[in-house]
Amino acid sequence: MLKVQGISKSYNRERVLENVSLEVSPEIKALIGLNGSGKSTLLKIIAGIVPLDQGKVWLGDEEVTRQPPEKRNVGYVPQNPALFQHLTVDENIRYGLRNGRGTENVVQEMVELMDLKEVLHKKPSELSGGYKSRTCLARALVPRPRVMLLDEPLNGMDAALKEKMLPEFRKVLKASGIPVLFVTHDVREAELVADSFAVIHDGQVHAVGGAEEAFHKMCTGSLGGE
Repeated sequence: MLKVQGISKSYNRERVLENVSLEVSPEIKALIGLNGSGKSTLLKIIAGIVPLDQGKVWLGDEEVTRQPPEKRNVGYVPQNPALFQHLTVDENIRYGLRNGRGTENVVQEMVELMDLKEVLHKKPSELSGGYKSRTCLARALVPRPRVMLLDEPLNGMDAALKEKMLPEFRKVLKASGIPVLFVTHDVREAELVADSFAVIHDGQVHAVGGAEEAFHKMCTGSLGGE
């Protein structure tokens, strides 16, 4: 279980997040919001990359609010994730083992799940956008993280390729059996990947019944009740 409670964050007196609370069980939850709504800031706070002003973060029964990123064992794939250009796909994936987490068996499992066997010897410059995204996800999952955070991981990919990739992402993420928070501004993307949905608007997060409801609430600002 991932749980955040009462999270607030400001930059230069501009409030980005306002008393945000959210729970994610072992499922894929889509957090849908417009650009600049605070989605990325929330993920970075959960990962420990950005300090919060107030609130708490739990992973399972452990409060990790003040723990540094390397202690949290959180998988995080940012927007436009960068692969190491001088390393092969295989070496990029194995980079996830650097903190002593994960095993050779896990590496092989990720390669199989993401269908990367035929490109293990290639460098990132030789890969399509789809293979780059698969490699980034595999690298993040190799250390067996306690939770996975995905910040529009297919950003910039054309719609047809997204339609192909998202079911594959969903299959791999569901197989991991961990809480997944997938942030996006794309309603269709959310529909293809998520089990449950929330919307972020004006720095606050609200549970919704589906992606279309999230889209309606973002457009109308009608966020009066859970």
